[in-house]
Amino acid sequence: MTGLDTISIARDRGLGLEAHRVLRCLERDLGFDRYEPVDAAALAKMLEMRPQAVSRALRVLIEHGIIARGTPLGRARTFRFEDSVAAVPITGAEAVLRSAQDSDLENLARAGGFAAGYGREALRRDIAAGRCWVLVAQGALIGQLAIRKDPMIDMSYLLARLLVDRRYRRLGLGRRLLAAMEASLEGNQIHAFCTVSDPDFTKFLIDAGFALSGYVKGPDEHETRLFFDKIAVATPA
Repeated sequence: MTGLDTISIARDRGLGLEAHRVLRCLERDLGFDRYEPVDAAALAKMLEMRPQAVSRALRVLIEHGIIARGTPLGRARTFRFEDSVAAVPITGAEAVLRSAQDSDLENLARAGGFAAGYGREALRRDIAAGRCWVLVAQGALIGQLAIRKDPMIDMSYLLARLLVDRRYRRLGLGRRLLAAMEASLEGNQIHAFCTVSDPDFTKFLIDAGFALSGYVKGPDEHETRLFFDKIAVATPA
């Protein structure tokens, strides 16, 4: 079978010890292409866990998108691994960077969803205006960046979407998307924001040269939004 993306799974702090123990046993029997029966009672006996604990661990693995449940086979429940936790088969350097096209819209939407202030039609307009870039690997979209014009300030833009498939993170792909945007908008001011509860994205923005310009307190501390800006500068190839 295809290997699991064990690094991403290990970084998921919400799994807990029970789910990790059950997952180690499932690795022997499950694949990505078809559903296989899982004997929860046998798992409980082998791991010296209570049956309720095994059922709870399976539920956690489903909720975190690691396994999927199929139709029952007799009295046995069936499962398979989700495609999203397959190990990355290629390096980030092999991903192709290009401008987004109208035909990419559904894949972009499916991969990233939409925030309250930035919907499908806004993304469609930015694609048409040449303000959206994608990274594609083996025919699959693995990264996207969209920037929208600030209607209140000349030569000013807002980073509206920046997403990289979690299996391809920490390979420099976010920086590649950002570099393409800056080359296109060199000399313009770029704004970005994130919540204080997202330290990884905060670090990404700072490492990319964004400077903290302000914040807005939320209903609680974790919802406080930080605002950043920088002047777009093209990076030599």
